[in-house]
Amino acid sequence: MGWLRDNALAVWLGVLLVSGILLTVVLGYVGLVVTTALGGGAGAVGVLSGLALPYLPIVAVLVVATVISGLGFSWSLLRRLSIPRSERLQSAAERVEREYPAIDGLGLSETVAPPEPSTEDALDDLKRRYVAGEIDEPTFERKLDRLVANESVDDVRAAREREAVLDERSSERSS
Repeated sequence: MGWLRDNALAVWLGVLLVSGILLTVVLGYVGLVVTTALGGGAGAVGVLSGLALPYLPIVAVLVVATVISGLGFSWSLLRRLSIPRSERLQSAAERVEREYPAIDGLGLSETVAPPEPSTEDALDDLKRRYVAGEIDEPTFERKLDRLVANESVDDVRAAREREAVLDERSSERSS
């Protein structure tokens, strides 16, 4: 599922191009047959009714595939755009998701949530404040120790969560 999510834009574009080209080819063929039949003196109703049975389901499937892949491509493209991120947008999106449960599956609140500051960002900020003289050396050392301790706690927590997921998957497979 991860590969598909990462490459959704390319997959939707591929399906859109293939279904669009096939739809164009089928409609072009039908148009050519109708034009040829009308040029030969056949009735339009008879020609169209003769083509409707074999080609109408094909055209319907291709139209549906083209529309769905066009919507999927548009949605994937919109998700990749630079979307502003803030806590206010996140809380508004969470309210909308609570109000309309159908929207909850789209992950809108996670998309607009501000990124979590990384340990490296916090360390860079701490160094900048120390060099600028905003904090003294004991404060710098204390905050640095706390930052390093938090990083190791996060690593242990992440390892535990990974192990729990792996154990859960192995128990599902053995069942």
